[in-house]
Amino acid sequence: MSSPAATRAPRSRVAFFAVLQVAVTVGIFAILANAWGITPFIDAFRMLPWWSFPAAAVLGGLGVLTQALRWRVIAGHHDIVVSLGPAVARCWQAAFLNGVLPGGLAGDALRAADDSSDADVAAGRSALGRAFASMAAERLTGTAVAFGAAGLALLAVAPLFGVAALGVAALAVAIAWRWLRPLSRGELTQVVLLSAVGWAAFAALFTLTIGAVSPSVPLAWAPGLAAIAIAGMSVPLGFGGWGPREAAAAWAFSLAGLAPHLGVTASVSYGLLALASTLPGAVILALRALPRVNQARRARAERHSRQAAKHEPIEPAF
Repeated sequence: MSSPAATRAPRSRVAFFAVLQVAVTVGIFAILANAWGITPFIDAFRMLPWWSFPAAAVLGGLGVLTQALRWRVIAGHHDIVVSLGPAVARCWQAAFLNGVLPGGLAGDALRAADDSSDADVAAGRSALGRAFASMAAERLTGTAVAFGAAGLALLAVAPLFGVAALGVAALAVAIAWRWLRPLSRGELTQVVLLSAVGWAAFAALFTLTIGAVSPSVPLAWAPGLAAIAIAGMSVPLGFGGWGPREAAAAWAFSLAGLAPHLGVTASVSYGLLALASTLPGAVILALRALPRVNQARRARAERHSRQAAKHEPIEPAF
């Protein structure tokens, strides 16, 4: 049995990293605001057209669907069977939590640790480890595609950074390979294609955002700018992707000879649209949590009732 001190230590580390990630986001935003004022942030809210929100819902939903399909392929080889509906629900819930919690990984940790009855998991002490392995492999595959795309976009304008990004992509594949090895060649191809489609959905959303808030940017440049910003968002240092994404976008715009503050505006607008597209995940989270809350409330009421019965005085019989 673990001691209270041993239990508090991991919690304190988690709290420390959460505070650090929030501090990183606030620090980056402070640096950006000091450089260009708050106008880029105000423009991000002001310039978004109404039609960008339904477009974000479609593209965000496509990204969640491809992630769920990718996860199911990988999880199946780790003795975890999840049907498509629950897989989409879990991934949408994870996307929402990743967008509102530090680090951008908390939702995926919950997706792996969830012990609800919507998945068939082979029994055994390693069940939780296999769940996290399949989730990690799925996320690392997406990370590899994001940094691979950024590396290709950077090779022409910043070769050293391009090579570094491609190195990060290769490292992500190397780490994930131990969990991807059981997949057949066809399944590996399927996972890569699904990752590419998911990335394309988010890149299309960023491209749409650039066109909406920075119409002076040539459309042909938008996918490359989006690739660099999305890679920045994949670094788990900020709060829900905020911070590193804006810094990466400002840098990408400056490399292209564009005003960096336009990159900040486009990135903040993208963050708003991406967060709005995850709102179905908030509904799913509430629907999945409500039965458990009610069950816990009933269990607590029954426990109090039993405790009251034990202490109830016995009336004398005459």
